[in-house]
Amino acid sequence: MSYSDFNVKQVQKDFDLEIIEKLGIFSEIKNVEISDYFTTTLEENIPLAVSINTEKAKSELIISN
Repeated sequence: MSYSDFNVKQVQKDFDLEIIEKLGIFSEIKNVEISDYFTTTLEENIPLAVSINTEKAKSELIISN
């Protein structure tokens, strides 16, 4: 089956799969306070990452923290 022919409903039928979707998967997780260090780091790094404007810069300066 080529990718363009892929159909989730057909695969579900062919392999007798049951798809279970759960709403609110993270609803039971409690909020946590963001540390001052993290806030300061983001305030310094976001403008730099945006000005460099590459996925690598965004990954290193924003996401990895």
